[in-house]
Amino acid sequence: MSDKEISELNLKSAEHYGLQLQMNQFTEELAELIQAIAEENPAHIAEEIADVEIMGEQMEYLLTLDKDVIKRYANAHEDHDARMCFWFLAAPVKSINKLRRADLEASTSKRNAAKHSLELAIGALTSYLDWLVERFGISIEEIREIKSYKVQRTRDRIEQENQHDRN
Repeated sequence: MSDKEISELNLKSAEHYGLQLQMNQFTEELAELIQAIAEENPAHIAEEIADVEIMGEQMEYLLTLDKDVIKRYANAHEDHDARMCFWFLAAPVKSINKLRRADLEASTSKRNAAKHSLELAIGALTSYLDWLVERFGISIEEIREIKSYKVQRTRDRIEQENQHDRN
């Protein structure tokens, strides 16, 4: 499956489940990646990187984040180390919580600031995901295969839910 096909299926899933559920899922996947890194198991790390990339793309889409800001910030991070990796994997969770608080307060200015914070956090996260792939010798093709399997599995689950709802 091509990257474009993976992305199309992924964004359909994002639309189906909606922002709130997917923000929860994103934070869960970040935590699982942190655990996988602590185990230092490359196969598990590859699976969790794929999950985080899937959910990061959904956050960009559902929140209409500025991809140029994300790319610029990802490219600005050149020095990587294991200690800081955990910080940059946890940072999007903090930004999502800021966004939720802004939504509860119905504050447009706080929401915009929280979205920008999330753009920066996802940019740094993207840089660290690339670093992890290199550090643990994970191939881009392996990540693509995992993502392909996962988005197809989610598509199948949605189809089953829809079929159940129709019956």
